[in-house]
Amino acid sequence: MKTLDDATQTLSTQALAHLQQRLSDWLGLPGWILLPIAIVLLAAVVDLVLYFVLGRLEQRLVRSPRRWDDPFLHALRLPLRWWIWISALMIGTGVIGAHLGVTALTGFLFKSGALITLLLLAWSGIRLIRRLEQRLVFPPVNCRARPVDQTSASALTKIVGAVLIVTLILIGLQILGVSMSSILAMGGFGGLVIGFAARDVMANFFGGMVVHLDKPFVVGDWIRSPDREIEGMVEDIGWRLTTIRTFAGPPLYVPNAWFSQISVETPTRMVNRRLWETVGLRYQDAGAIEAITGDIRQLLKHHDEIDQNELITVNFTTFGQYALEIMLYAFTRETDWQRFHEIKQEILLKVRDIIEKHGAELALPASRLYLPEGVGIRRDGDTAETASSTQGRAPTQRSAETQAEETPGDETHHNATHRNEKHRDTRARHPRARPGPSEDDASSGDADA
Repeated sequence: MKTLDDATQTLSTQALAHLQQRLSDWLGLPGWILLPIAIVLLAAVVDLVLYFVLGRLEQRLVRSPRRWDDPFLHALRLPLRWWIWISALMIGTGVIGAHLGVTALTGFLFKSGALITLLLLAWSGIRLIRRLEQRLVFPPVNCRARPVDQTSASALTKIVGAVLIVTLILIGLQILGVSMSSILAMGGFGGLVIGFAARDVMANFFGGMVVHLDKPFVVGDWIRSPDREIEGMVEDIGWRLTTIRTFAGPPLYVPNAWFSQISVETPTRMVNRRLWETVGLRYQDAGAIEAITGDIRQLLKHHDEIDQNELITVNFTTFGQYALEIMLYAFTRETDWQRFHEIKQEILLKVRDIIEKHGAELALPASRLYLPEGVGIRRDGDTAETASSTQGRAPTQRSAETQAEETPGDETHHNATHRNEKHRDTRARHPRARPGPSEDDASSGDADA
């Protein structure tokens, strides 16, 4: 390889010397001055021609129905112009250096030109890959080919780009004099060392490849994971990370290796949304449950937004702690989150109207307190009123309702209760009086007896 490079370098030097001598004989000026000037002028003319010709040609090829015409021309246009100018400057510098006797400059310029050419090829390849990715996802208007999803196009272009970069790096090492056999020999041991040191990076790389191949989700999908706090819209699937835009706003960067260890849901691919609600009725409305469930079932079966091919269930399910629970279970055709909640609101409001039409009410959490016989609850105002009213009349009066509920066996109990009430009224009028039965209490008790 070195012999071939030396031969090429020698031929280039001889050709430039011959051209330099011809210009010197023709114009009568030093050839080492005229040749660089002529090369720069020629580069300017060629660049100007390429600017207009390639620009017009690219504008026409953009409207072509084929995907591949425009990307190749787009990839070559700018790198080619740069290569012309860099080559012209390097050749002119080499001519001047050869005249001044700097022999090492020629070999340096030759290797530098080769490396710069490789860099320009890499730039051109990257431009080609990016434009091809766009054309795969968004084909031309008149193109009959089917568009490729963005995830597949991204995976394809990334693989081609990686192969291109590795190939150019190997060629560049060979130009610098590194032996290919040495590279291959070091590749085994170096691969083990690099693989051990960068095992996480390699795991993320292969995890990204698995995502591209299996396609559990693509760019633009809404995903979430029940195993980790991951939920949002997929913006990009890179070599190492997947970018997810959360609904709160900030981006979330997830290593690709995680997706081989966790389960992922893709709500974007759902075909229905589930409506699953529980409605509670009061226990007083138990007689209307059958009619209410029948009307709600008819409502769901005749609703335009409910998928009739899916299961529709409206049933009384259980006796709850404070309500009779009715389950509503159905699926909507609409999968959009906002529209689904609008449909859900409409259905629930109609369910409320059905309940009210049957004279029932929705249940609220409530408790009922049962007191033993003879125990009551009085407010402070009622106590004060009772105390003032007992000053002008005997405290033995009882309500007709209490007397109607009495039984002959309860007379002794009511006498004791009446004496206790009399005793409390007396203490209310005379706070400093000593506790104990009085004559009035005894006479009252005799009269009741």
